[in-house]
Amino acid sequence: MGQRHVRSLRSFGLRQLLRICFTRPHAGWLEMSKPYIAAYKAGSTDVSQYITEDKIVYWYRPTSRDLDCDSTDTTMQPANNASGNYFQGRPDGWQTMEDNIYVVPLLTEAGQVIVNSAGTAYTFDAPKGASAFAVPFKVGSQSFSLIRGGSEIMSATSLKVVSDQCPCGLYNFNAYVGTVPESEADPLDSDGLSQFKTGLLSACDATPSLPATPPQTTSATMTIVASAAPTGTPA
Repeated sequence: MGQRHVRSLRSFGLRQLLRICFTRPHAGWLEMSKPYIAAYKAGSTDVSQYITEDKIVYWYRPTSRDLDCDSTDTTMQPANNASGNYFQGRPDGWQTMEDNIYVVPLLTEAGQVIVNSAGTAYTFDAPKGASAFAVPFKVGSQSFSLIRGGSEIMSATSLKVVSDQCPCGLYNFNAYVGTVPESEADPLDSDGLSQFKTGLLSACDATPSLPATPPQTTSATMTIVASAAPTGTPA
């Protein structure tokens, strides 16, 4: 993941950052870090002994990397780039991104994790402790469940669907991070919402939060076995 600065969305004020982070909570990454922090403080390399409850952490971009938002994105106009941080449209390196859902099961005992991406189910036999895998996403709802001993232990459908529409007309390569069980919602406050629509080229209503209830799950019509992702330090 590299270095991350994770903070609440409630008080975001800078308009461009606000739009990037709108309905894209990252609290799940904080949840994922807890057993690693505990292991580090204890001088241990065994994360599994610091996982005290089952949790699934997942993240994905809610649009494909190839979605074309050139006609409505607010960064398509030339601007002062003295800082070197201004990108016209898609950021540098967008071609290298993969349209995947990334999943980290944190389990007290081994179990099967199932990801249902808009009707395609991916199964992963997760060991006790921490593991990781990735599967391609499809436009639609994204659901997650843990099966152990033939019984469903927990499940949830993400509040954020993968869409084929530009969000508020913008390019947005920020991730939506969720957990099973679900983490606390992190809505924008009134100050953040008041700045949201200024300067947009497309009609877009700022609402305080993600939907109160998840979208309908698409029944799986295909099942594919997923493989574990490498978790070591790159050479």
